Amino acid sequence: MYWIFFILFTIASATPLTISGSVFGIPEELAETIIIFLLGWMGFMIFFLKEKSLLRQVREKLRLQREKSDITKDLSESYSYIGETNRKLDLVKGLVLSLPEAAGHFRRGETKKVYRTFERSVLMSCKSVAFLIRIVDTAQGTIEKEIRNGKVSECIAIPIERLVSSGKKLSEENGCVIVRSPGTIGPYVAFLLFPKVVNRIEDPGLLEALATQALVLFFLERHGSVFSENQKVKAEKK
Repeated sequence: MYWIFFILFTIASATPLTISGSVFGIPEELAETIIIFLLGWMGFMIFFLKEKSLLRQVREKLRLQREKSDITKDLSESYSYIGETNRKLDLVKGLVLSLPEAAGHFRRGETKKVYRTFERSVLMSCKSVAFLIRIVDTAQGTIEKEIRNGKVSECIAIPIERLVSSGKKLSEENGCVIVRSPGTIGPYVAFLLFPKVVNRIEDPGLLEALATQALVLFFLERHGSVFSENQKVKAEKK
């Protein structure tokens, strides 16, 4: 491109030397002016078209960079979502597979060991430093079992009657998130309560599964001996 401007400049500079007399009836000075003007106009148009092409390339480059940034962001979010989903699946799988082992621990009187593992899962899923689990007998309105981890005074202050009367699986009260187990075992229902630390609960289904797990563990702890006795009777009959 620089060579083109150099050639045009050279021709324009040499125009007064190369033209002598009139050209096609045009006086010499006017002809030189017209030629120099045309050469300058050609240089301007070349520069204008080149600049327009460069601007188009810059815009295209910026568009590609934005698309690359969006794709990178989407991929990052997708990987995060996949990783989070796999973590949740592993957690739920671990909860289900741990039930037979938990029943064995209960039969051997190793209650604390079972709930210690369960509490770690709850803390990780709630994204909170504290939680409260209450197993409630809905017929009697009494607390059959309570598991506390950390400071949960606001959650403890919520009346049992209010927990039972509310049919919501997920609710908030007194600065606490309340998760109710979707099902019951007889008259028993489980409530998972923890201080609200995020604006939005990302996976209420997982929290409901944990509340249900607490209910199942309570049932195994209280009535697990029934299963072991039944299995013993069946073994003797065989």
